[in-house]
Amino acid sequence: MRLVVLMAIPALLAACGQKADDTPEKAVAPAEPVVTLAQATESVAYVCEKDTPITAIYGTNLQGQPDVALIVQGRNFNLVQTIAASGARYAGPDGLEPGMGLVWWTKGETAMLQQVPVDKLADYSAAQTIRTCKTKGDRPADAAAPAAAPADPAAKP
Repeated sequence: MRLVVLMAIPALLAACGQKADDTPEKAVAPAEPVVTLAQATESVAYVCEKDTPITAIYGTNLQGQPDVALIVQGRNFNLVQTIAASGARYAGPDGLEPGMGLVWWTKGETAMLQQVPVDKLADYSAAQTIRTCKTKGDRPADAAAPAAAPADPAAKP
């Protein structure tokens, strides 16, 4: 008798499982693509004083405004474009130090990284330049020039 009961337990447990649904699965429509105005259009590598690398990723933010994402000392900063008399100026409230925002000002192949008190982001005179930069390949003015190759003693003057 015990053997019959023990053999019946697995059959009873299997019957307790979920009932199979005989209705066909409904096709799920693919999700609509998310439309966003944010996009990166150009990535530029800069080298700054004291061989500080900065990567600038230019594009537009979610509102369609020109912006730049800067990678400075391993940290990311998002700045939006502001009015500039010459070149392109970007500013944002997050900076390298508490209470300070960042300004990234570019013209041609040169750029300046500036810090400014957060409450004075629009004040051009309040910004202090902390690095001057050039696109990679061009060296900043204070960077050491590469050493000249030694003269070939076999060459005739």
